[in-house]
Amino acid sequence: MKKLFVILFVFFLTSCEKFALEKSDVTLSGKYVISKMDITSVDQNTNRDSLYTIGTTYLNPVLPDPFDSIEINRFYLHMDYSTIRLNELGVSSTGKDIWEYGMSPDEIFYRILGNTTYSKGYLQFDYVTKDGSSRTMTFYIEDDGIESLQLKSSGAWFKGKFGEKQVMTLYLTRVGP
Repeated sequence: MKKLFVILFVFFLTSCEKFALEKSDVTLSGKYVISKMDITSVDQNTNRDSLYTIGTTYLNPVLPDPFDSIEINRFYLHMDYSTIRLNELGVSSTGKDIWEYGMSPDEIFYRILGNTTYSKGYLQFDYVTKDGSSRTMTFYIEDDGIESLQLKSSGAWFKGKFGEKQVMTLYLTRVGP
């Protein structure tokens, strides 16, 4: 009887263990529009949190171009399996999208860092702005849905290192392949 109890105890103990060895799949490819944006103060919360929805524009001259001026539902970005394009300017006569950043020969390559079974990881890319300064942008991938993507910035101290830290959350909706 004691032997049966030990065998059952070991069986139940090991059969409930979850084995998760694979990484979570990140499917970023597609054309997205920023449909909503949230600015949250996380350190020294002196400013009210802000929510930007359709028809509003986020302005912050401290951020690098094109993130210094984001018009909600008019700011597009496109990702394929290795590159990202930012701020669609229009469409050519042949139907090809024209992008402010990331068009050939100046492609912007992104990296996925820290992708595990339990976390989608971070999206990070480097690019050169119009004024020639090199910038690195890092976003935590909070949600990677079928037709949506939610990215949260790593945050910044816009009023110096002793000011408050603000985090930007971008809510993106897929609008094309």
